[in-house]
Amino acid sequence: MQRTLKVLIAVFGMVLCTANNSNAQTARNDQNAQATKTAQEDKPLLTWLSIDWQPAWIDEGPLKGAGYAQTVERMLQERMTNFQHQRREITNVRIYSILQNRDACFAASPYKGADLQQESRRGIIWSAPSYIYFLQGLIVKPEAVSKINQYEEDGYINFSALMEDEKIIGAFQPGRSYSRWLNPLFADAKKTKTMFKWSGDTQLTQSMFRLMDAGRIDYFVDYVIMLKYHESSTGTPSGYVYMPIKEHKGFLGLGAIACSDTPLGRQAIKDINAVLKKIRQSDAVREVNSRWLMPKEQEAEYWRMWESELLPLEN
Repeated sequence: MQRTLKVLIAVFGMVLCTANNSNAQTARNDQNAQATKTAQEDKPLLTWLSIDWQPAWIDEGPLKGAGYAQTVERMLQERMTNFQHQRREITNVRIYSILQNRDACFAASPYKGADLQQESRRGIIWSAPSYIYFLQGLIVKPEAVSKINQYEEDGYINFSALMEDEKIIGAFQPGRSYSRWLNPLFADAKKTKTMFKWSGDTQLTQSMFRLMDAGRIDYFVDYVIMLKYHESSTGTPSGYVYMPIKEHKGFLGLGAIACSDTPLGRQAIKDINAVLKKIRQSDAVREVNSRWLMPKEQEAEYWRMWESELLPLEN
């Protein structure tokens, strides 16, 4: 009897000890979780702005997550662990007004605000360049190519002259910043009086193709990457033709991350530049630039400019 009692007491002690250990471990886990949560909450919150504009951001379909700005943005966030990160989708005409009025960053901006009006640059700072792109040209329906070729000069279309042809209908998006060469043309009411002015806030890429499909326009002004994305997303050649314009002959654009010129934004740009210095050499960044921003016919020129113009710039 005594032996049995001693065994029961020993077993009870072991159970009690195990329970105490389990409770202690649970308490430690709770404390660690709370400490992690508190540490995360103590990190400054960095808001990343995005717009419904493919292929900078692709949120649906088989190419989801493979946008060129989206890829760089994701790689930055993974490495900038001293911040909390959140994404906020906005309309394209509000990008720079938001950056001027609250802490945020935007991963598809012209480097140093090169193609922005002076008032849109106020209160904003830029990172080192994160990509190279060819400036806008014309995306044209096949039936209009011969008519537009009337304005061809040495392989480029004289866009300023084309705008005055009232029989050929083009389209553009008022309020959008195109380039320092095109913005003054689009601000001229006489030149744009017969052009279709698209003011939609969403599906910016697809909407222009729908207008051409419906026969409402002959061409629209945009990047060659818009045509590449349209054909990649549908899986078939579209028949549309890309035609470079004289106003952009010999020019390439540099893209970068824009942030609010605030203490938080300045720290973000410092950290972004440190990360960009490493990831711009990575296969992932080169692949996404190759997929969307590099015309196959100009591959050698593109990577030559990448090495000589982009990589040397570190801020």
